[in-house]
Amino acid sequence: MIQYIEMQQREEKAHLLEQFFRLRKHVFCDTLGWVPPSPDGLENDEFDDRFNIVIVNVDEQTGMVDGGVRLMPTTGPTLLHKVWPDMLPDPDAFRSADIWEATRFCVGNLSNTTRKRNFVNRATLALSLSVLEFCSANGISHVVGVCEKKFFDMQRVYGTRAEIISSKIDENGVAISCGLWQTGRKARSQIAWAKPFLGGVEPVLLSRAA
Repeated sequence: MIQYIEMQQREEKAHLLEQFFRLRKHVFCDTLGWVPPSPDGLENDEFDDRFNIVIVNVDEQTGMVDGGVRLMPTTGPTLLHKVWPDMLPDPDAFRSADIWEATRFCVGNLSNTTRKRNFVNRATLALSLSVLEFCSANGISHVVGVCEKKFFDMQRVYGTRAEIISSKIDENGVAISCGLWQTGRKARSQIAWAKPFLGGVEPVLLSRAA
């Protein structure tokens, strides 16, 4: 089931945030080697303290976070502009109230191979659709982000297709791409069949301009 975490809900949903940070540590520190872990054994960065919306997928059987993503407006500092400016042909063109950045998209692993395959499909679909629905509900027309190339390949199978802006091999030998997603009706309709995976949760509406 999808859960939205707004800035004012961080204390109330601190247990979900901690699980998300722990999952990020497993994916981005232990597996990909992109960043060092925080001293507390989690994965945090400076952008977690800035205005953002975190979306997590919670396993309905265990109650544990098994996937998540962070959304930030590009009108302020972003991870993309700071860490991967070389992947933007014109960085200023990707600063707009209509464009938000998706970062730290991650899904956990399960030991059972068959269930893992099904789980990844379900969690990734739920998160992908919830991002599109949140953006559409709040007048955000595009989402930009850097992910492993295989993530974009997987999304094409599901029906969501990003415009690939650039690609490269990172310092750890991982193929990554920068993609731009449209969030309109056509994009949402391509994976609308995954709506039951959201658990009946509607996207939050921003109470103020970001």
